[in-house]
Amino acid sequence: MPTDENSSIILKAGIEKKSFELYYNGGSIWCEHLDGMGFFSEKVREKFLCDFKQFARPSMTSFMIINLDETELDDEIISCITDTLVRSEKRIMKLAFVGVKKSARGAFRRIGNEKKCAVNFFDDYEKAKQWTLP
Repeated sequence: MPTDENSSIILKAGIEKKSFELYYNGGSIWCEHLDGMGFFSEKVREKFLCDFKQFARPSMTSFMIINLDETELDDEIISCITDTLVRSEKRIMKLAFVGVKKSARGAFRRIGNEKKCAVNFFDDYEKAKQWTLP
């Protein structure tokens, strides 16, 4: 695990980035910000599980973007996200991922298969928003 000062700054910036409900194009999208967290797998999982308590509420939107740009995905992060969403009672209509390498996309498609929702992958956050709520 990196321990230099730059890594600490990167981690702090990623952890402090708030996830939120975005009002967009006549609807709302849950924007899960797990981007910019580098190699800090445990912190990514902690943040996701903490945010999950908020976006899993029945009153929260069923449209989501999960931004993982500049976060190194390992099997634990992928399993945490997929298992949590698949096991949850939260209804998901559309789920966009930003910044996921092709090698990890198959694992995230499991969410779409099991939750019967549309899943797509983007390198651009604006395109993800446009796809999620056209």
